[in-house]
Amino acid sequence: MTKFKLILLCVSLLGLFLLSGAVRPQESDLNRECLSCHGTEAECVDSFKINEDNLSSSVHSSLKCTECHRILPGEKESEIPHKKDLPDVNCTAQCHRETKKDETDTGPLLYPDSVHGKAYLERGVQEVAKCWDCHTKHNIKTASDTESTINRKNIPVTCSICHEDMQVVIKFNIHCEAPYREYLQSVHGKALLKEGTSSYAAVCTDCHGVHDIKGVGEPHLMAKRPETCAKCHDLVFNDYKESIHGREALKGNVDVPFCVDCHGEHNIVSHLAEEAPTSSKNIPDTCSTCHARPEIMSKYGIPEDRTETFIESMHGIAVGYGYEAAANCSSCHGIHDIRPASDPLSKVNPANLAKTCGQTDCHPGMPEKIADSKIHIAMSQKKSGVLFYIQQVLVWVIFAAAVITIVWFVPGFLRKIKLLRKKK
Repeated sequence: MTKFKLILLCVSLLGLFLLSGAVRPQESDLNRECLSCHGTEAECVDSFKINEDNLSSSVHSSLKCTECHRILPGEKESEIPHKKDLPDVNCTAQCHRETKKDETDTGPLLYPDSVHGKAYLERGVQEVAKCWDCHTKHNIKTASDTESTINRKNIPVTCSICHEDMQVVIKFNIHCEAPYREYLQSVHGKALLKEGTSSYAAVCTDCHGVHDIKGVGEPHLMAKRPETCAKCHDLVFNDYKESIHGREALKGNVDVPFCVDCHGEHNIVSHLAEEAPTSSKNIPDTCSTCHARPEIMSKYGIPEDRTETFIESMHGIAVGYGYEAAANCSSCHGIHDIRPASDPLSKVNPANLAKTCGQTDCHPGMPEKIADSKIHIAMSQKKSGVLFYIQQVLVWVIFAAAVITIVWFVPGFLRKIKLLRKKK
């Protein structure tokens, strides 16, 4: 009885195999009919030709042409020639309808709500990215295939086809003109091209999204959100979210600096690079982007002269002359863990100043009394103490010297000129 069941199973499998073989030629016959007009040897326009080799190596090689290129109502699949204007390809009509039930969903069903989808589906703009612009048309490969246009290593190139096209950039007022070239010079771009790091180096889709890419004007843009950077830089994010900037940023306050405001967008480079906005010499300028804006400082009760008073200080002067060891904003206030002075954990809290100033690279053994002296006080203000009076004395000395020069030196000089002319 067992042997009979085994024979029956084998016969059934053989029947299924033969049946599948009988069905598949019908599918391939239909595609062959399409290729008779659209193949590489056909006499149609080049833009309508399909490379048979590409089609056979595509993940869609088993599909019939009409599964993507839908026929018009009333037509038959075998009706050739077909109408000139076929319905637009809709990849989510029957396929690619998978979706997740959490916040990480980036599936193709989100495309209609993206900046590309809205432009194409709602306004009929043809230049924007559609499924086949990123995945290709008849040579679609899986993301794990190194030759795929959506393989991690190739995504920046794929995006650059549109975003490095100046006609597209100008027409749609895209704020970044050369993101790909900037990206290649960044720490992310260099890591992508470096052996062993390409699997986790950030690419366009990690920051901007996949099918759900939003426009620059959208609120809470993914590419600017600190949580986006946290996917890779979680330790830094843990410091940032506890800082005065991070706490406000996570509440949705757009006045505070996000990661991209200090580090840049596509051209992020190491803080050791001279041109980096986070290099020691450029940090005062980077911080001044916010802290020199009266409308923001007054809104949060922060003195407006923080940048000016730092530049006038000994530290600021040293930084201005390019002395890398001189203290800058982050040396005292912190980097990602900046807190208000009233916070007991703040580096500039009065109880912590001696430790902050007494760092190994700064002033080891700094007495608390000296460490407690004010830094952000302009010499023109009386509360700066001795410095105010020294400045006043110097101003009067200069004024007196100018008066003496005008009253005594200039008349004497003119008299000497007259005497020289008489002698001649």
